[in-house]
Amino acid sequence: MRFTEEVVELIKKYIITNVSSNPNQITQQTCEHFGITKPTVLKYLKELDRDRIVEKTGSNRYPKYKLVQTKKRWEYKNKNLEEDIIWRNDISPDLKSLNANVRNICQYGFTEMVNNVIDHSESDNIIIWLIYDFLNVEFRIIDRGIGIFRKIKRALGLERSNQAILELAKGKFTSDPENHSGEGIFFTSRVFDTFVIISHRLNFVGSGNVDGVIWEGQRDIDGTGVLMRINKTSSAQLKDIFDEYADPNKDPSFHKTIIPVKLMEHEGEALLSRSQAKRLITRFDRFVEVVLDFEGVTQIGQAFADQIFRVFQNKHPGVHLTIRNANTDVKNMIKRVQSD
Repeated sequence: MRFTEEVVELIKKYIITNVSSNPNQITQQTCEHFGITKPTVLKYLKELDRDRIVEKTGSNRYPKYKLVQTKKRWEYKNKNLEEDIIWRNDISPDLKSLNANVRNICQYGFTEMVNNVIDHSESDNIIIWLIYDFLNVEFRIIDRGIGIFRKIKRALGLERSNQAILELAKGKFTSDPENHSGEGIFFTSRVFDTFVIISHRLNFVGSGNVDGVIWEGQRDIDGTGVLMRINKTSSAQLKDIFDEYADPNKDPSFHKTIIPVKLMEHEGEALLSRSQAKRLITRFDRFVEVVLDFEGVTQIGQAFADQIFRVFQNKHPGVHLTIRNANTDVKNMIKRVQSD
């Protein structure tokens, strides 16, 4: 059977999209999905191999396929570095074919994260990886400094390093307010498809413009590692993300934030006390709108709710608190303290 060019492209696109998640069975999977023969699929796999999009590994009897990756690594002494020059000289030449919106996102995220290492990490060196294939572009930025969560813990006098992640989630935090706005990580984590920070035993993972998650890993990794990945066909626009959190028609500054309240639940602790609430609302007064996302939070205590929704709100009537993803018990507790 002879397929039209459109059908052939559809089959190849399916292979490219699914090969990473099923490298051993992509041939059979494609046969079943399109109802075509194995020789036909192997023909298109061979063409993709010829075009250096997909490559075969393993034996002919037990073949495995994967996307062809380009990996480049640089290591710099952290002395008199300028992130825009690194981007222009080393990174940008490989990414000229990207759509303008994706290229702008890559430049923004890369320069923001490299600048963080230069100014904040206290690391002697910085390692940068650029990894790309037919679908995605990925950056890895690694230092061997103090570690981002420990630095925030030290700057704010926090009890534990994992409390620092909540401050990053809020945005507008920097340990050097005279030279930084504290917006870089907040916006970068929301405009890339995947954003990961690893430092010592803590891991923070964001996925697009949604709240991130935190967990404690097994390995104690010195310094900080940041991974950013975006699909080459992403429709995301930097302007859209900026505009969502800063209304250009009213207040062009960064005035809105979204807080994943579950980040407060350290090691299974229930959210019951005023002290917990006070840690949560730290720096809320720097925003006009604060969205409290209660996804995954099953209950909150009266004192916790009262401190946020009565005490804080009465003191700061100009800060608009919005509730998202709250279950019935959480909503009822909030209504209870607001009616007092």
